[in-house]
Amino acid sequence: MFRVVLLFGLITSFSFAAPQATDEILARLQTCIETGTSTDTLIESLETLETTEIEAILKEYDHTWPKLRDKYLSDFEANAKSKYSGSLKTEQNKMIKSYRNDFMRVRDMPEVQMKKKIPKVSKPAIEGLRKILVPTPEELLSTSKPALQKMREMILVLANFRDALVEAAILPDEEESASMILQKEKYVATQVSGLDRDGLRIMKKNDDIAEKEEIPQGERECIREVNEWRMLLGISALVIDPKLCEASRGHSEDMNKFKFFAHESPVPGKKTPGDRAAKEGTSWSGENIYMGSTSPKGANKGWFYSPGHHKNMFRGGHKKIGVGQYERHWTQMFG
Repeated sequence: MFRVVLLFGLITSFSFAAPQATDEILARLQTCIETGTSTDTLIESLETLETTEIEAILKEYDHTWPKLRDKYLSDFEANAKSKYSGSLKTEQNKMIKSYRNDFMRVRDMPEVQMKKKIPKVSKPAIEGLRKILVPTPEELLSTSKPALQKMREMILVLANFRDALVEAAILPDEEESASMILQKEKYVATQVSGLDRDGLRIMKKNDDIAEKEEIPQGERECIREVNEWRMLLGISALVIDPKLCEASRGHSEDMNKFKFFAHESPVPGKKTPGDRAAKEGTSWSGENIYMGSTSPKGANKGWFYSPGHHKNMFRGGHKKIGVGQYERHWTQMFG
């Protein structure tokens, strides 16, 4: 009923003032939604309209579009919150505790024993925690009522069509409707999750630090993934220390330039991690090094499956983190 009535209202709102071509376009839009067919041909037909016609369509479109959009987002949020209440929440808390206990049990094993347990226990535990604590919008929707899933399909079609109208009319500074829907869904998923609020604030602070200090994107992503893992496990997120990033980046460059791979450096004044941290005006509590990929996920994966590095990444005593990349060399420092 929601779909038919509101779409009908959107289309008939044009019938008294709009040109016949406009009525036809909107009728075709409704047909595409009802039949699940692509709107590509319909969007291409916008090129045949004058800018003034497109602007008129958009103006009338926006009489109804916000109501449709807000109705969906409200229902999506209510559905998401329902997944984290009552008996469902109790069961989730049990699973969270079990996953975390499994992970920490492996982390605390001797390194020889850890090697086989990390892929069999630790990685599945992280993935299980992610699905509970940071579900994707698609995961939240997969267990929702079919009506909400259908509503989302319609909303994305309408959002993309609105974006096509804006592009065809060459309107500046217009927010992309489809992108806004997806961003709002992600925001809702984060807010209803069980992640530590202090950790989320640190993540936001890190974004600000990274932007101000112009930390390269790959290094930011490497740090963010480690912090996400730590938060899933109930371990505190780490604050970016730009000075540790500088020390790490310098060591990665030195390893590449002087053809060595070790924590001990042949470069004068930079022999140990402590020397390198002090040289940049900071302190350290641990260091990981990696060689073999330009991908931040590749570096983190290498450390995750390596027992000694794994222990370092998930130690509770760290407060700060810095990562530095140079080509295929990575250094990760903690403080």
